[in-house]
Amino acid sequence: MEIEIKMNNKLLKLKLASAGVALGLSMSIAPAIADTNRALEAWKAFAAEENNPRYDKWVELLSDPEAIKLAKEWKDLRGYDAYDLFDKEEIPAELKPGLVITAENKADFPWLPKYLTQETYDAIGASWGNIRKIKIVPSNTYYMHKGYLKGNKAIAEQNIKFSFDETGQPIYEDGSYALLSGPAATALPFLVNPKNGLELNWNNIAASVATDTLEFDSAYMNSCTPDSKPDRQYRANLWWWHYHERHDTAPLGDIEGKDEMVEGGALFIFEPNDVRGLAGVRQRYGSGTKEDDFKIFLPSLRRTRLLTGTDSQDPLASGLELSWDDWRGGWVKTNTENFEYNLVGEALVLSPTNTMHTTGGLDAFSIDEDRCGVDYIEMELRPTYILEQVDKTGKYQYSKLRYYFDKEDYSLATKKTWDPRGNLFKSYVDARDFLPATGVNVWGALIIRNNVSHRTSTMWMDSTWEDLDEIVDESMFDVDQLRDYQ
Repeated sequence: MEIEIKMNNKLLKLKLASAGVALGLSMSIAPAIADTNRALEAWKAFAAEENNPRYDKWVELLSDPEAIKLAKEWKDLRGYDAYDLFDKEEIPAELKPGLVITAENKADFPWLPKYLTQETYDAIGASWGNIRKIKIVPSNTYYMHKGYLKGNKAIAEQNIKFSFDETGQPIYEDGSYALLSGPAATALPFLVNPKNGLELNWNNIAASVATDTLEFDSAYMNSCTPDSKPDRQYRANLWWWHYHERHDTAPLGDIEGKDEMVEGGALFIFEPNDVRGLAGVRQRYGSGTKEDDFKIFLPSLRRTRLLTGTDSQDPLASGLELSWDDWRGGWVKTNTENFEYNLVGEALVLSPTNTMHTTGGLDAFSIDEDRCGVDYIEMELRPTYILEQVDKTGKYQYSKLRYYFDKEDYSLATKKTWDPRGNLFKSYVDARDFLPATGVNVWGALIIRNNVSHRTSTMWMDSTWEDLDEIVDESMFDVDQLRDYQ
């Protein structure tokens, strides 16, 4: 018995050591006290080896006492963090921070396609939509802001249960829409172990844009030809408002006049000149049977147009591979009459790290000079659930969508789609900005590759971090006022 116990311990240690090597850890740096966590310790060790000021800055942000406290509270609430999940996996010893992957060496790592989607793997060194270099960095632990923490604690403490109405919208026991009031309005309703695809889908939808108020000033959107030549570049401002149970940015509580709506997004295009002044506002009703309030102002016609039905499948602007429904990773309205939602698996995937502007500009995700590919991406290992959303109507732009949602905060790690004929269609890789002290997590850059036409779109965004309560107001979400913006 004693020999058997020793053997089991040895095996366990070997397994944990494998995960530790992959993440830049060793058992010796696992935290023994509450003023640290394994993500922070991994980054400390990595930064000490790399001698990179940007990495030192990230360690500083992770070391903020508020960041450490939030990470612990979310781990306690979930029952795990990313590193606890890594402990259960056998991870290749070569998959560790500092590893650089290029077209010249990617074949040297036969395990790599397991951790990248095939489309991302193929993009490394491709003739179109090229990704030139990937560097592995330590995995972070991710979580959401205090408003979401409060909401999820209330759900757990009050043992609040949810069901779904006839179109798949989450409702309280009294039949009211969960995302319009009460704790679930700012919470992930199925935080731990979603039982099916619909629950998983709603965790991502409820996460929204991970903040009460969002502004990109500006967002640059580039369309590229199949031979990777720039076609069009757009410059726009973009805004997003979470309407209920707001906690981190004034106005707090509920936005007046939005009782039936969950959230809204708005866009104003400055460049190029031929579309300057195009403005769009899309607002989501809680009811599954009520279409979005979706309007655009067309400056060439000097009129406002109400969009319905398939209009949300149109590109945000001519030439872009990003449709209105692709906004924030995926914003087609949940409806079980139109789609199936299937939880099809779990996976560890390599995804761009969320450390862009917070650590010194675009260094962690660098779009190339032509704006048609990516020179450099820093990626980290992420634990994910896989959701497949299947079109039941035969009329949608995608016959199937596959999302990889992060198991910590249910953000989108990566995504790919199939066209109505069943052909692999678009693949989506994005990087974000994460503020550890607050839990705010917003987009930084992305590349979308059309695997049918070989067209590419890239985007990068400058997020506004201060004075959002003064900068963003109700006028951004009224297209008849927004059209006169600047």
